[in-house]
Amino acid sequence: MTGKSASRPRVGILGGTFNPVHLCHTTVAEQCRLALGLDRIRFIPAGTPPHKRSLLAPAEHRLAMVRLATAGNPAFEVSDLEVHRHGPSFTADTLRALRAAEPAVAWTLVVGLDAVLGLATWHQPDQVLRLAPLAIPFRPGADFTELMHMPLLAGVDFGPLQNDLHHVPVTVHGGGIRLTLLPIPPCPHSATAIRAAIRAGQHPVPGLSETVANYIIEHHLYV
Repeated sequence: MTGKSASRPRVGILGGTFNPVHLCHTTVAEQCRLALGLDRIRFIPAGTPPHKRSLLAPAEHRLAMVRLATAGNPAFEVSDLEVHRHGPSFTADTLRALRAAEPAVAWTLVVGLDAVLGLATWHQPDQVLRLAPLAIPFRPGADFTELMHMPLLAGVDFGPLQNDLHHVPVTVHGGGIRLTLLPIPPCPHSATAIRAAIRAGQHPVPGLSETVANYIIEHHLYV
């Protein structure tokens, strides 16, 4: 038997504070899903992130906003796994929990290039790299020199990065690590700029869905 029905479900994991979730999050998620042929993308808002940011909305509000932002795409799903976890939200713990709860799923962790470059500061980064392959969306013109010289990735063969990176995903692997780099169009929105626009009383706020913007207004967030 061939086809998707005969294969393991393929699910991408997109974590983060989502403070707040905006259109770039959902756009990048869908671009990664299509480029990698994933069945679904699971959004996992952080409960207590280890690198706590200023003006972080309560976890239950960020979870609710992600549910609103993803409601229109049947390939998107939302997990409260980290929101209900006591203590910091470590990615290694999340990956272990997902693999144990759903062993039939082939997981892929979606992580931006900047976050990957800071991987050495994560909790158990070597385990993160081996618990799931990474999908790394990047903007045109990205410099991969620093990535190729990361000690954590010393066993990876980066030879395929010499290929044209502007049209197709490129996969590199080695030492039990698998990375797929995906070119994506630049995104004009950021959570920092969106929070500033909210504090300034701007409405509508570019980059926010109407449902998320209304939720922020209703609950007086980021003011």
